Amino acid sequence: MSVSDLIPYHYVTTDINHWYVVIKQGRVEKAKEMKRKVEKEFDMMEKNEKVAVYLQLLKLRHEIMLSYLEPDSVKNIDGVYSDLKKTRENMAPESLTNTIEFYYNFFTGMYHFRTRDLVIALTYYREAEKYLDLLDANANTDKAEFYFKVSEVYYYMKETHFSMNYAQRAYSIFKEQKDAQGNLTYGKEMVQCQFVIFGNWLDKMCYEDALETAEKALKDALEIGEQHLIGSAHFTVGLCYNNLEELDNAEKHFQIAYEIHKDRKHIYESKAIFNLAYVKAKKNDLKAALELYQEGQKVAARHNNQEVTEKLKLVKGLYLSFDLQTLREVFKFFEEKNLYGDMEEYAVAVADFLTNKEDRHDAVDFYQMAIEARKQIQRGKHLNEKM
Repeated sequence: MSVSDLIPYHYVTTDINHWYVVIKQGRVEKAKEMKRKVEKEFDMMEKNEKVAVYLQLLKLRHEIMLSYLEPDSVKNIDGVYSDLKKTRENMAPESLTNTIEFYYNFFTGMYHFRTRDLVIALTYYREAEKYLDLLDANANTDKAEFYFKVSEVYYYMKETHFSMNYAQRAYSIFKEQKDAQGNLTYGKEMVQCQFVIFGNWLDKMCYEDALETAEKALKDALEIGEQHLIGSAHFTVGLCYNNLEELDNAEKHFQIAYEIHKDRKHIYESKAIFNLAYVKAKKNDLKAALELYQEGQKVAARHNNQEVTEKLKLVKGLYLSFDLQTLREVFKFFEEKNLYGDMEEYAVAVADFLTNKEDRHDAVDFYQMAIEARKQIQRGKHLNEKM
């Protein structure tokens, strides 16, 4: 191909921007279409190092989107990340713009958050935040998405005040975005922020605020009409009722969430089936719990969801075939992944279960695990680990 036949790179960057927009909107088929178009154009484009790295960045972001919305179609996300890392490492220092550095660290943080490597994810998010105010003045929604993603990490680390702050900042920006008719254009993202805010209310044991937030999120999700959002909203309401020990209501909402996510093969299918199995077991419906446990193992394996694979062992080790060694393996996983919130919550549940069985010796071990997890959360030690 002669030089005169090459496509100017600025045409390709326009399509890359359009591709990013549909990725953020979660429009899977349109994103796939734009990916094919951009890759074809790139092969016919004049050489440009920055465009090459933008393409690699969007390939990773595309795979991250699929890992949530269409996980069965994700084939090689680790390879895509490896390619991006190599591309960036080989770039001339003067080509590493603030924008490239922001998105590289932001998307890398998202990549590690998927596998609940929370400290690594937060390390990259902190690096990305250094470049946040250097972005284009029109990048408000990108800032909001960044704040939301940071709020998720802090939520899983049980850093409640940080998580709530970032989620509310994201919500405020999304709420300001309206079309020419004054209609909200980021309603879906606002609901997702409400999920995080709900979780923080729950962690603070403010159950009335939590239930109010969860029910508003469900109402808003139903108005938007996106099934995966409705499923997640039912899941959120179920979590609240589970914490209130209203197990019938919890089961009802977990069941709806599971059915919706199962139909779509959404990544949250595995979370829903674990919580449904756990509630069934707590209600002593062991036949149903066993069936859900067995199905949950398959679902978690299909989604490559190690967190749910481990959590399902709680159902097995506590209710289906009592096994303390299996339970201890779960808590080792929680500790390795810095999932101190889960470690505390489930350690108390196991300890209470053992106390009711009059196994006070082993119960003490799990109460001590809960105390240690609480100390780790309060110290914030896991936030300051050296990578």
